[in-house]
Amino acid sequence: MTVEQAQVQGTIEPGFEPLRDLLEEQFAKGEHIGAGVSVYRHGRKVVDVWGGLADEDAGTPWQADTMALSYSTTKGLAATCLHILADRGLVDYAAPVAHYWPDFARHGKEKITVYHVLTHQAGIPQVPEGLHGADLFDWERVIHGIDGEAPIWEPGTDSGYHALTFGFLVGEIVRRVSGKRIGTFLHDEVTRPLGIDDEMYIGAPESAEPKIAKLKSRIVVTPELIAQYQASQANGNSLISRAMGMRQGEMMAGQGENHFDTPAGHRAEVPAANGIMTARALARMYACLADYGELGGVRILGEERVRTMSQRQTNRPDRVIIVPVGFALGYMTGGTEGWPQGPRVTSFGHAGFGGSIGYCDPEIGMAFGFTTNALSMDLIGYGRTAALAAAARACCEALAA
Repeated sequence: MTVEQAQVQGTIEPGFEPLRDLLEEQFAKGEHIGAGVSVYRHGRKVVDVWGGLADEDAGTPWQADTMALSYSTTKGLAATCLHILADRGLVDYAAPVAHYWPDFARHGKEKITVYHVLTHQAGIPQVPEGLHGADLFDWERVIHGIDGEAPIWEPGTDSGYHALTFGFLVGEIVRRVSGKRIGTFLHDEVTRPLGIDDEMYIGAPESAEPKIAKLKSRIVVTPELIAQYQASQANGNSLISRAMGMRQGEMMAGQGENHFDTPAGHRAEVPAANGIMTARALARMYACLADYGELGGVRILGEERVRTMSQRQTNRPDRVIIVPVGFALGYMTGGTEGWPQGPRVTSFGHAGFGGSIGYCDPEIGMAFGFTTNALSMDLIGYGRTAALAAAARACCEALAA
């Protein structure tokens, strides 16, 4: 049936009305400016709804084809590209990164493997010294900077969220092996085959600009938050600032000037942080992974490859974001209380700063995508995102009962 209720519109199949109702309730509480939610179940789209404003200041409504910059949700796209190369026998997870990228073998990085990169164990979460903001749009400058970095810990011995460097590490491996920039590879091998090539980008063309929502911070920097941040810096935990590429004194992404949320930022390729997509495209990509690499007669990965890449590899407190994180090969897994991926470790995907997420749960055949332009203080999908994902999961489970 078609949804035309309050701020939410789109399509939804019977049995998923509680998800629609929750989104309506969240809008009524002011938790969103604009947002899109999409769900696939066993390879079929069952929810595709959206509402609110794409640009709050201009009063522009969120449309069916509105895309949003979705920060680290992009990591799931980048990882999928690398796994396609592994599935073709062109990348070995156990191989040193330097096998594909010879200049990487400097300053103690010689033994860092592709596996270490995908599981955030490489030990180089820090953005190269002197690079901030729009500097990250210069691919060659960042790659040469990474060449000159040394691991902060012995690779493979600990986990630390590579908030920005993950995308450059994965993206450069993809480029060295395929000869294609990762945005082109994503288009050629993922989005075009799946029919979402005008709804998902790492490096959006200028023609896509009118369809990109304008982000707005809803983060309230309280005295308590400032005190927590200052205490972490005083205790020597400046790693989060270095991993996020923040200048001295900056607290978090989404505060102050947002270089990513500009036309230049949209066109750049920062494969850990600046993917632009609809919720529908996110859900469709993960629906393909939920069905072990095939959707609608199109196969992008082999079944065994999906089983391998989605298996949890580590689960321990993270040196950058502190809380324990379960990592598969390039994805965050479920099995952690309060996370949107839910209670099963077989679910996998990636959340993004501010609240966006794309993930799937093969055990129930569900894929979920959420995009938003109201940024919350959220790196892993707590709060409104987890509530929406839980509602979608409950609907799927009820239908299977």
